[in-house]
Amino acid sequence: MTTVPDYAWNWLQRSRDVVHEIAARLTGGAPAPGFMEGLRPQFTADQFVRDVVIGVVVDVAFGGRVPTRRPAGATWDRGLTWWAAACAGTTPAEFEQRSRPEPVPQPRLFAEPEPPAPPAPEAGRRTPARSRPLDRARMAQALRALLTLEEDGRVPAAEIRALLREIERG
Repeated sequence: MTTVPDYAWNWLQRSRDVVHEIAARLTGGAPAPGFMEGLRPQFTADQFVRDVVIGVVVDVAFGGRVPTRRPAGATWDRGLTWWAAACAGTTPAEFEQRSRPEPVPQPRLFAEPEPPAPPAPEAGRRTPARSRPLDRARMAQALRALLTLEEDGRVPAAEIRALLREIERG
């Protein structure tokens, strides 16, 4: 059994609920004066005492669940981290490594939205090549002609379909 560092014992002593439950399970009552000073050598020498202490830390400090990592965003005293690692059967360094969150890419809050990806070409259709200036001029002329057919802000759908067919034929 690894020796419990002083900072871990200090955390345990400050955790009154944990100490009271350890005393209740080992002595049947509240912790008497000097209880913690006597507990430390017993913890090192007696497997039963170690099991009780670890069990109480799991039950009281971690809600009955053996911690596998520190919850995201939580900050823990290094003494609590040591006990969590001991309960999980690992070292504090390995426990801390497990607790490091993997970076998650997040978009900027006020960034410009990315333009949508162009739609995939339909099967059997060829992807149009880049428009040449002449093609663009013809397209602009055809669109202007469509606008002359406008009535109350509307252009006949049949005319738009005919223009699309002409553009798609190339």
